[in-house]
Amino acid sequence: MVFKTLSAEKKKFYFEKFESILISRKLFLKNDFSLPKLAQETGIQLHVISHVVNCQTNYNFNDYVNLMRIQYFKEKISDIEWKDLRVKEMVQACGFKSRTTAYRAFIRHIGMSPSDYLKLNRS
Repeated sequence: MVFKTLSAEKKKFYFEKFESILISRKLFLKNDFSLPKLAQETGIQLHVISHVVNCQTNYNFNDYVNLMRIQYFKEKISDIEWKDLRVKEMVQACGFKSRTTAYRAFIRHIGMSPSDYLKLNRS
């Protein structure tokens, strides 16, 4: 398997390339976003992306994308456009397919639900 012999520099190059595309195109906000779709967008083989994400972040691809969604949620909660949204609408706007998926990701990665995070951190 060629991807396991990638140099550290090549892994960093691939990671920066697809992370740049993910962020600039806000692909992580699409609730149907997937590893095959990122491979298609970047031209990088999906097993290479998966391996690089695992090596660079110590997370699998889904956790990596969910962390991006959580970060987006954290950034947007003080946005005036979000002041009247319910938590369900917020997590959907962040790209989560369902409320359940969002709650699992939040609890796993930040130790509390989106609702609890909102209560503690909304200004």
